[in-house]
Amino acid sequence: MSTQVPVRPTAPRGLRVPSGSFALVKLRESAWPVALVMLFAALLAWQATHIRAWGAFELQTMFTSTLPIAFLTLAQAVIVIGGGIDLSVGAQMVLFNCVSAWLMKDVGFAGALGMSAVTLLLGVLLGVLTAWVVTTSGIPDIIVTLATSFVWLGLALVVMPAPGGGADPAFQALVQGGPSSYWPALVVLAVPMLLVLFPLRRTRAGLAVFALGSNPQAAFLAGVSAGRARMTAYAVGGFFAALAGLATTAYTGGGAATPSVANVGTLASVAGIVLGGVALTGGVGGFFGPVVAVWCLFLVSSNLLVLGVDPSWGEVVRGVIIVVVVLVGSLLRARWSRS
Repeated sequence: MSTQVPVRPTAPRGLRVPSGSFALVKLRESAWPVALVMLFAALLAWQATHIRAWGAFELQTMFTSTLPIAFLTLAQAVIVIGGGIDLSVGAQMVLFNCVSAWLMKDVGFAGALGMSAVTLLLGVLLGVLTAWVVTTSGIPDIIVTLATSFVWLGLALVVMPAPGGGADPAFQALVQGGPSSYWPALVVLAVPMLLVLFPLRRTRAGLAVFALGSNPQAAFLAGVSAGRARMTAYAVGGFFAALAGLATTAYTGGGAATPSVANVGTLASVAGIVLGGVALTGGVGGFFGPVVAVWCLFLVSSNLLVLGVDPSWGEVVRGVIIVVVVLVGSLLRARWSRS
């Protein structure tokens, strides 16, 4: 059993690296995101050939409508990489949507930015609280977060019993862009993702998250504090969940405590990380793959609608894709571990 903190957190667990095979290892590490990018490009090209006057408006629609789910998938990704799972991320998104819409009503653009900062701080604190409960109680993450999902939805209903609140139009334009401008949504997604990804890959605290998810016993022997690493993962997850709530507020212009939105958000976040190459066993994965996976799942549904396929069958197709991807990924990792 190794007692070192993994220095290659994206490599599949159990992979033995022969000498002189650095290029092969890099190819294996990048194969999944490259395949996702190729799938995304193919789906995008197919849509472009079937929609008349396809252009910036379609891209803006895709990026802005998927922005909350992309943030939610990033929240789930970092927690799963740390060896946990959070079934309350969808409820957190709804809670932060209601809180931010309530705080932003009639405060103007500067006030909206200030309330956004408050919402993000609340997200981090909520993530730390969840990690503290898991660590202190010893109850598995899946049980704790399932219970807290009801708590967060209840608080969302307390904050906003009926749909309401508001968002400054300038704040909405900052997040969404315009009908012919899709770059703002991409920038809003990329900036916090890169700001979190760099320290997660380069700092001791970030590597501790990967170590905890990869091998808790080895991480403990290497001096990694499981509680501290878990709090780091959940704090980052809460930060991204708060961003998802803010993106929802900017997209809808208000807030609503809708349980179905929370449930769909949680399921979509799990689907995104699975398709994006994050191992549910922990310790393996990144941020780029899950985001591209969210876009791919959006395009699958969109393209099926263009073909006139019933939306119910569209969900069936999405589910089949996820199952096939999980099966292929498991077989590939098993083969790599034996090589």
